[in-house]
Amino acid sequence: MALENLFSPFAIGTLKVDNRLVMPPMATNYASPEGFVTQRQIDYYVERAKGGVGYMNVEHTGILQQGKASPKMLLISTDEHAVHIHKLVESVHEAGGKIVVQINHAGRQTFSKVTGSPIVGPSAIPATPIMETPRELSVSEIEEITEAYAVAAERVKNAGADGVELHMAHGYLLCSFLSSFSNQRKDQYGGDIEGRARFPLEVLKAVRNQLGPDFPIICRLSGDEYVEGGLRIEETKQIAKFLEKAGADALHISACNAASGYLNHPPYYVEEGVFVHLAQAIKYEVNIPVIAVGRIRHPAMADQVIGEGKADMISMGRALIADPHLPNKAKKGRFDEIIPCISCNKCVQTMRKDSVRCTVNPETGNEGQFRFSKADLSKQVWVVGAGPGGLKAAEVAALRGHQVKVFEKDNRTGGRMRLGANPPRKAVYNEFLDYLERRAKTLGVTLQMGQAFTENILDEEKPDAVIVATGARAQLPDWKGVKESKALSVDDVLSDGTEIGQKILVIGGGGSGAEIADFLSEMGKEVTLVEMLENIALDLVTHLQHYLGQRLKEKGVKIVTSSRVLELGKDYAMVEDASGIRRLNGFDTIVLAVGSTPNDTLYKQLEGKVAEIYLIGDAVEPREVVDAVYEAEEVAVKL
Repeated sequence: MALENLFSPFAIGTLKVDNRLVMPPMATNYASPEGFVTQRQIDYYVERAKGGVGYMNVEHTGILQQGKASPKMLLISTDEHAVHIHKLVESVHEAGGKIVVQINHAGRQTFSKVTGSPIVGPSAIPATPIMETPRELSVSEIEEITEAYAVAAERVKNAGADGVELHMAHGYLLCSFLSSFSNQRKDQYGGDIEGRARFPLEVLKAVRNQLGPDFPIICRLSGDEYVEGGLRIEETKQIAKFLEKAGADALHISACNAASGYLNHPPYYVEEGVFVHLAQAIKYEVNIPVIAVGRIRHPAMADQVIGEGKADMISMGRALIADPHLPNKAKKGRFDEIIPCISCNKCVQTMRKDSVRCTVNPETGNEGQFRFSKADLSKQVWVVGAGPGGLKAAEVAALRGHQVKVFEKDNRTGGRMRLGANPPRKAVYNEFLDYLERRAKTLGVTLQMGQAFTENILDEEKPDAVIVATGARAQLPDWKGVKESKALSVDDVLSDGTEIGQKILVIGGGGSGAEIADFLSEMGKEVTLVEMLENIALDLVTHLQHYLGQRLKEKGVKIVTSSRVLELGKDYAMVEDASGIRRLNGFDTIVLAVGSTPNDTLYKQLEGKVAEIYLIGDAVEPREVVDAVYEAEEVAVKL
């Protein structure tokens, strides 16, 4: 697979690149609370520069404290901030990369506790029902912000960056002026499309005047906001023409705003290449380069989009969080070595809580911490359990030169994550597990499949180190009648050969229970889902909550929330809610999705019997794959 379209030279004005891959701006929250670049951030971007991407965008960078989107948003609001940006740019250039800085003002899509002042927007309309109502900007304030954009862009240029991107998408300030969904002004900055585009165009012209004719300026747009009354592609096509005429060098076409944020980072429930048609529509209208984005995970798809003339360049965001070296691997035809993004949006969820982490790549954001080389002494390392944690530990240990053997009681790798790939649209999980298995075999790891590990094995041979990755097992609650109910676990349901009746009661409406309800209803079962909290799937990122809830509703799953289970029987459950205690009955099968407990028995048996022993993943405490693979690498780099 030559990928001749993808790996052909291209240019955006004076920005010349040797391939058509772009890393879009993606917030990391790696900056300091003051908005300064950190070494962690530099390491993150440098690794992606080494990976061979055509050029990368620095995450959205605030032009003013007033427009700060999150507590650790990167800023370029002062000359001191620009000095730190310069260090980042220099580091990327030294690594052979090209770098563009996206500048932004969050507008109404932030909170006053983040900005330290009242939030602002085109009109006094909150971005979503749960967000604050912004104060409408005056004309003089619009002029001041326009000047702030120009000053910030000049700082970008002086920092040595290869271009600047103006964020006019995703419902932030400039986008909110473009859209009648958020802009209901009656003055020259509202009304028809010309009025609503006035402020963004003034910003572009001011930035162009500040930077001169040759410095590349890219504008990012939401081709469609996917909300009633929001931007649609017909209006965006007009905006694109305005921007081209005003001096934009390229257009980066995305979609959505805060109200349609469930689609902004399309998860595995959404088709791949979901926004390509928007880029294609814009490309027909303008003569400047157009960049497409939207769950494009594979280089082959990226190459095809360019080959079909739908876009000139391709943004691959989460795919480059998962594997910064995807471009170089694809160029050399090493497709089996690419760490696959599984579109789980754990990166988005962790960024909202603290800072970006990746389910499939523990080195993301930890590039400095996880630099490792060959070990001074090659050891015999045994790993018990071939789930994602065990396989990742085996991979890293083998890369360090150790002799690695993995023991797995089942005949297939993957552990409970393999079962977790069975619900609808989650087969993509298998791509990651298959990748880990290939890596283990390529690196000479011995896989002892279908062999449970026992203490007796140590009588024949003693390893230097054992990593116990035995995972977790389903937890049984202490409710009355649990044994009599003959309830199945989530693992039972997802395993082959388990007999399941027609009318099903699923107890536990977290992500696992909701997915089991989806799995069973897809089979045509009549499903009732009971959850003690007010809503289901609250442990999942909002993108997954949205689509999972939508699927269950469409398939007629009965959802009972705010209800606590008191007792189970063979075909019933006694539950309590605000109205009192009631009986749900008539079920053929009851399924428990109420958590797991560590399977650490073997670890306790082996303590003191081997020189080095480590416990990782769910065997320590049931959590998520992102934690298991992180702990696996953390242990393996120390061996």
